[in-house]
Amino acid sequence: MEFLKLILKKSKYFLVLIILLGIINSIMNSGLLLFINNTINKKPIPFFPNNSGTVFLVIILTSLLISQRFQVYMIRLTNDILFEFELSILQKLRYASFQDFEKLGKEKVYTAINDSRVLANVPQLFINCFNSLIMVICCLAYMFWISPVGGFLVLGVLGLLLTIYLVRNRRAEKDLNELRDLQTTYYAHLHDLLEGFREIKMSIVRNDSIFKKFLVKNRIRSKSISINTSVRYMNNELTGSYSWYIVLGIVMFTLPQFFNFSLVQVSAFLIIILYLIGPVAGLITFIPVFTRVKIALNRLTEYENLLDANTKGKIMHGESININGHFESIEFRDVCYEYFDKDKEKLFTLGPLNVTITSGQKIFITGGNGSGKTTFVKLLTGLYKPVSGEMRLNGQVVSDKNLPSYRDQISAIFTDNYLFEENYNEFDLNKNNQQLKAYIEVMKLSNIIRANDTDYQLSSSLSQGQRKRLALIMAMMEERQIVVLDEWAAEQDPQFRAYFYKKILDYLQENNKTVIAITHDDNYYHLADRIIKFDFGKIVSDELVSGNAFVLEEH
Repeated sequence: MEFLKLILKKSKYFLVLIILLGIINSIMNSGLLLFINNTINKKPIPFFPNNSGTVFLVIILTSLLISQRFQVYMIRLTNDILFEFELSILQKLRYASFQDFEKLGKEKVYTAINDSRVLANVPQLFINCFNSLIMVICCLAYMFWISPVGGFLVLGVLGLLLTIYLVRNRRAEKDLNELRDLQTTYYAHLHDLLEGFREIKMSIVRNDSIFKKFLVKNRIRSKSISINTSVRYMNNELTGSYSWYIVLGIVMFTLPQFFNFSLVQVSAFLIIILYLIGPVAGLITFIPVFTRVKIALNRLTEYENLLDANTKGKIMHGESININGHFESIEFRDVCYEYFDKDKEKLFTLGPLNVTITSGQKIFITGGNGSGKTTFVKLLTGLYKPVSGEMRLNGQVVSDKNLPSYRDQISAIFTDNYLFEENYNEFDLNKNNQQLKAYIEVMKLSNIIRANDTDYQLSSSLSQGQRKRLALIMAMMEERQIVVLDEWAAEQDPQFRAYFYKKILDYLQENNKTVIAITHDDNYYHLADRIIKFDFGKIVSDELVSGNAFVLEEH
């Protein structure tokens, strides 16, 4: 599993050092325990008996120094791993296919990042558990050396506590898994609230329903599970804590009476048990943390598998397609695409499609809802991969390896296009950019998008139609020869819609653009060079337009 490999990669050089420091620190604590016990019983320590105070100070300072250096390293290691985890998650996501992203959903990305924070603490948890285990072993060995009977008594208590924890933890693990699923669902509902806030405000029923039946219901169930799980673990911890008082009572009253324990032995056992409570508590409380780590690891594995992370990591942006600076054609040869439901039942099939788009054409894609035109555009733009058949760009086969480069030849504005506030494309938005000025004038946004001393304020408050115009400006600045527009004119007012079909499309052609536009505006069909109509997942007509007459092309 890649996330575990990352932990080992980040910590392998210091793993031996970590264990060594843990052993030294545990030995120091054990020495401190021996020192205290001998001092109480007025026995000289076996080394430097005449300098007890100095030895005690050296032990304390050495333990402090080792603990401080170790904790500094663990802080750095944990943050390094967290940094690598989050970048790994985002890296896998950015190289994932659009289809994988649709299956994944945005909410699972958020929960994956939360899971990475849990997993990043694995080294710290490991070393804490290791230190506690060393301390427990040392204390038990010391007890068995003093009295085997007392050692077996304490060991039996530890075994009983561990058994209780493991039995109760099974139910808790199931609850924590459900809690993790509830968190993913919560993110999905929260996304609906935030992204669809306008639509939420338009319906009282919808407003009340999403809040009461989804968000509140989800939070109530999450709260209930969290409380029950916390109470279960709290009861375990209380049982463990108070069990030690019973052990202390047995040591103080039962062992002296039935096993002839001397006062010295009783004092030693009491000190060891008091010293042992902390490490044992650390080991036992590690169980719920381990459960959360296990769940996080399983979910991150699912995330990785769904995105096919290993393949994507090797392909990255893939190989480039060399079209020598000039687009000639895109060919679909027996291309098919299929949709399936959760039960793997086929819902819809597009194709087989045999169509060629040549340079310089102004093509309108038409058809009713569900006819397949949107899926065709997703195939055309490289967001979807055909399940069969092949696509060719300038005669070159489009494959998994060169698909990112293929997409990079196309500018696309989808019907629900997202307009970025930041200039991620690193365009020249300086007010002195004459080309940008020309594009703004063509889109009739000169009085809306204004320039300041450094650059244009492109994130101004715009209507939906104006945002589509701004998106087209950004698409033109990409300087790609293929432009795909999905219902671009739908949000424009009638006057600008006519201007788009009569002027802007010609402007794009004059600037060496091949335009493929999904449209229902049949009043402007005569302005296209070619009309491709879809129905039931197939191309039912492919017409060249000559003047105002449609000429049916053999297909």
